[in-house]
Amino acid sequence: MMINYLKEVEAALDRIKATQIENIKKAAELIFESLKNKEDSVFHVFGCGHSHMAAEELFYRAGGLACVNPVLPAELMLHEGGLKSSFYEKKEEPIKFILDRYDLREGECLVIVSHSGRNGAPVEAAFEAKRRGLKVIAVTCREYKEKTTSKHSSGKFLQDVADVVIDNCGNYGDAVLFAEKEGLDIPFAPLSTVLNTVILNMLIAELVELMLKNNITPPVFLSGNIDGATDYNLELIKKYRHRVRHL
Repeated sequence: MMINYLKEVEAALDRIKATQIENIKKAAELIFESLKNKEDSVFHVFGCGHSHMAAEELFYRAGGLACVNPVLPAELMLHEGGLKSSFYEKKEEPIKFILDRYDLREGECLVIVSHSGRNGAPVEAAFEAKRRGLKVIAVTCREYKEKTTSKHSSGKFLQDVADVVIDNCGNYGDAVLFAEKEGLDIPFAPLSTVLNTVILNMLIAELVELMLKNNITPPVFLSGNIDGATDYNLELIKKYRHRVRHL
């Protein structure tokens, strides 16, 4: 079974490589344009439930960028209750107040990660970001729109609201393996976390390349386990601490 899972991951990554490179480049260009002219500009990352791990992946990360502001409200994360997280990810109303806690500025970008792209919270986050003058980049599974309906009051999916859509090339239901024996008739072993993480790090790689091509030094964190990294990282933290809520 574990080899079958690896095969599914490899097949999905091949689909990303074949179909999503231009979308990832567009997203990187959008973020770069939002960062290049202001010394303290950042971009923001939002996700609910397990998709919040995408925001954590880009935040305060060895080899990652310091100019990342993750939106990590406890209501939408799992550590304070799985049922609570599932309840709030379907709700539109709290999103404005959640985003009010973060320093989202006109002209910046919000990356929203949602596998289904159908729940109230991520769709409303996209609408609210647009109201505030931000550009929205979606990382989602397009297949859901073909097979189900939105839970947002507008009837729209995340992909309908975003300025750039990156399809994670996963599948409806997320899990990809099936048992051949009786007794388990539901799929298991989900793909979305792996695929979202790869896409976001591809996005960072492209963004770093754009910075270098334009003679901008990328604010990349060193691993804290490398000698001498602490002082280097503290300088980056000083630069962005007033913009990044969770530093």
